[in-house]
Amino acid sequence: MLTKSDILLEKRVDLSESQTKMWRTLIRVSILKKDQVGFIIPGRNVNEELYFNLNELPQDLKKRMRKGYRFHCPANFRVERTEDLYIDIDSYEPD
Repeated sequence: MLTKSDILLEKRVDLSESQTKMWRTLIRVSILKKDQVGFIIPGRNVNEELYFNLNELPQDLKKRMRKGYRFHCPANFRVERTEDLYIDIDSYEPD
């Protein structure tokens, strides 16, 4: 189990303009554990599970969390490396 989120919650300033471009992105919850939520970005890679700590999510989104739940939010999902991925989770939109 991860001890921290592997997704950035702050924008990186050292990326190129094309790597920082934000796109409205579908996110699907794939697993829900005690303090973490695993999710997949279908437009990026359906085999790559990413994680958020539940305490990092906005309170109203946290209440909606369940396996299979989908929502949209801005993300720079076209980056090559996962560690460069930024998701603007505070701007989420329910599906």
